[in-house]
Amino acid sequence: MVNSVGDRLLQPTHLNVNLLEFAYNVTHPRFSWWDHSNRSGSFQTAYEIVASKRLYQLANRDYLFSSGWIESAQNSAVLVPSLDKLLVPGELYYWQVRIRDNFETVSDFSQPNKFICQAPLTLAPNHGIWDASTKTQGEELPHLGNVVFLRSPQFDLQTLNVDTAIITAFSRGNEPVLAQGFDLYLNGQAVGVGSARPQAHYQGTSQTAIYYNDYEVTEDLNDGTNVVGVLATGQSARRAVWAQLKLYLNNGTQQTVMVTDETWKSLDGSNAFGDSGVRMRSLYFGMVSENVDMRYFPQDWTAVDFNDREWSQAKYNETASLVATDEVLCPYRSENTCRVLTTDLPAQVTQLGPQHYLIDLGKEIIGSLQVHLKSAQIQRLNVVMGEQLTAQGRVRHHLACGPDYIETWTLVPGENNFRTLQMKNFRYVEVTGFAGDLTPDSLRGWALQQPFDPDEGLFHSSDDLLNQEYNLAKYTIKATNQDVYVDSQARERKPYEGDLLVNGNTSYVLSSHYSLARHSIDYLLDNPTWPEDYKLFNVEMAWQDYLYTNDVTLLEKRYAVLREKFNRGADGQDNFDEKVGLVTGNGLIDWPIRERDGFVEGKYNTPFNAIYCGVYQLMSRIAAVTQHPADQDFYEQRAATIKQQMIAYLYDAKRGVYHDSLNADLTVNQHAAHHSSAYALCYGVYDGQTMADRLSHFVANDGEFIGSVYFIYFMLKGLIDTGHSEDALRLLTNTDDHQDHKTFAAILKHLGATIAPEAWSNYYKPNLTLSHPWGATPGLTIVQGIMGIIPLEPGFKLFRLRIQPGDLTHLKVTTPSAKGIIQAEYTLEGDRKHIKVNVPMNSRVQIELPQASQIVEVKDQAAVVSAASEHSQLTLPSGRYDLIYK
Repeated sequence: MVNSVGDRLLQPTHLNVNLLEFAYNVTHPRFSWWDHSNRSGSFQTAYEIVASKRLYQLANRDYLFSSGWIESAQNSAVLVPSLDKLLVPGELYYWQVRIRDNFETVSDFSQPNKFICQAPLTLAPNHGIWDASTKTQGEELPHLGNVVFLRSPQFDLQTLNVDTAIITAFSRGNEPVLAQGFDLYLNGQAVGVGSARPQAHYQGTSQTAIYYNDYEVTEDLNDGTNVVGVLATGQSARRAVWAQLKLYLNNGTQQTVMVTDETWKSLDGSNAFGDSGVRMRSLYFGMVSENVDMRYFPQDWTAVDFNDREWSQAKYNETASLVATDEVLCPYRSENTCRVLTTDLPAQVTQLGPQHYLIDLGKEIIGSLQVHLKSAQIQRLNVVMGEQLTAQGRVRHHLACGPDYIETWTLVPGENNFRTLQMKNFRYVEVTGFAGDLTPDSLRGWALQQPFDPDEGLFHSSDDLLNQEYNLAKYTIKATNQDVYVDSQARERKPYEGDLLVNGNTSYVLSSHYSLARHSIDYLLDNPTWPEDYKLFNVEMAWQDYLYTNDVTLLEKRYAVLREKFNRGADGQDNFDEKVGLVTGNGLIDWPIRERDGFVEGKYNTPFNAIYCGVYQLMSRIAAVTQHPADQDFYEQRAATIKQQMIAYLYDAKRGVYHDSLNADLTVNQHAAHHSSAYALCYGVYDGQTMADRLSHFVANDGEFIGSVYFIYFMLKGLIDTGHSEDALRLLTNTDDHQDHKTFAAILKHLGATIAPEAWSNYYKPNLTLSHPWGATPGLTIVQGIMGIIPLEPGFKLFRLRIQPGDLTHLKVTTPSAKGIIQAEYTLEGDRKHIKVNVPMNSRVQIELPQASQIVEVKDQAAVVSAASEHSQLTLPSGRYDLIYK
């Protein structure tokens, strides 16, 4: 079985271990890869995985392990038990995979991928380092010690001997700020941000997980002299940084080159950042101000040849243990956050007056600034930042959600080059008092982002507004995905399950990095938030994790806590009322409360019961997958009972709507908020298409959104799932852009949003943020809803394509999957409709057409594979197809 030129089976790509491109949390590796073939109908029938400890050994086929050919079509979440037995904690491994297909063709081996097996870190001593300076009297600025510059001693390396270099690092003391606490540099190159925030109640225990990050820095090593730099912030007595550089040498050994200790140099950053104790704060945190004073700021401090002789020796922080007895040190489970210099859009500089400038960075930045200013003398500038402009065209620096981004910078003669550290949310910068030349390159966003491939998610249609909404959702995910999903980095910086629902699903359709969704799900399982319905959304997202990854790990590991999420009664008891057949209690419904369309609460509430009905059905599937047959039947029956009783008690058959709630005496609160019917429609609480049609007519609300920008997720999903995408598109493509109108046209025009906002406008929520992923619903709606691309079998072994174009004449989407990139395109040409679809290898597509559609022809690379048919559904294997129907 040797490849020939015509075989057209390509090497596997997109290798991951445990959902990560570079995994360092490995105990039992689960391998994934994408298969590729230019031959239609090709699917994997077998794979071979090989592994070595060093790259040159892999290249020389000096294998530690070879699986031989394993007959299997699986290429996601692949376990190789025989390899597990050979893996040593703390060791580095390379692996490759090749496959055989159903045409007996063999691919080349993939490019190598590497991972590290998890091993306990040795912290000796058990204290990290910080600057030893303390607050003193009589100085121009006090030494508060909230910001510190750290540099390692210089060390020499011969890179020819190095296979892989890893910096492991974590910090403490920034927990009150709910943000990562340091920027890490090697030889002047920014290599990452850390460390990921701790996870309380880890895995249902009384312990808190303290996460460390590993940074692969091999390419940043110098052959000769090297230096590591850290800029860190911390506001509690535990503030400390711990880091080590470990080399995996070509001779098979490991060498720890440096560990943070008292040979490091430190500089207190109080003077450099003008930290006098004033905080930029919301109700939830307070950040150190950044009144940068270049008289004290060490320019080029990360460079190898920087002179740090005047710096102090770093000191161990011995006030508290780095990892306390009620804490456990763990490797972070997602991709590291990176620093990204935003250069895709040129900044626009407007001179408002003498020495007065307004800078529009083009898009909202979540992160910091990179500054290059040239000054002829010492001068002091006032600098403000914000998400919005005032009516007078000035920067609204006191954000609606709380923080006040107002700073003073002091420049020195000559070049003033620096980067700030604190995480802020801003698009606009206003500079007052600058005598000099301020250009578009003077200030750039220094953003905090996870890796994001912009080509994995693409969309274009014949409606420009819809295109803008997709791009809004896309940039939202790119800009806000950091160490865990949060509501907004501007105000709370806290994960919520409702935000997870939108953020996770939108991330799934835009990026193949699935690990952050899983980490966020797990985090929230241990740290639930206050809305009662939100706990159920976590169960829903655990099921989505399985569908998108084909990895049952999360469901199996957290099955017990998933079951507990349904017990929303007092003291964690079951809140299902056997006599009535409904659950008691209520959920968030919508926020702010004024957005609930006058909803009337009772003992048994329609939205809450609707969510229970839908999520009980999902829990039944989870029970089946995890082999809990008794639970499977139990949850399925619960869902059926609630559905039956909701229709019996709460559905108004005359009006085709759901009433809001039922009182304890079983009297009905007959008010019918749109939310009640929308939740019921979204979670399938109807007895057939006729009832679904009537509910949809009410939910569509004559083409006007009702409720908050968050609630529209449920509104749109229910409409599309029941075949009413024309109503969903009417809502999304409403061009009425009047001030405060509930349309995305108004959001884009009046808010100037480039990240999804928290509310339609400041009118509906005066303390809104313009960086709140729960408003990113258009992204997932376009892909999962209008294009109808969802996995029907785990890992996209089978996926659905159900395009509901409404009045649009053209739609084209690119979206990632566990099997590879899916592309689909719809075009209306006269009375004929074309669907082009690219189905990845190892996957099949179930194309669902509108009822009464007639298939004219299906072509695969110009060959006819299906003749005319009256059927409205067909299933096709991998390949590129052109389907014509009318």
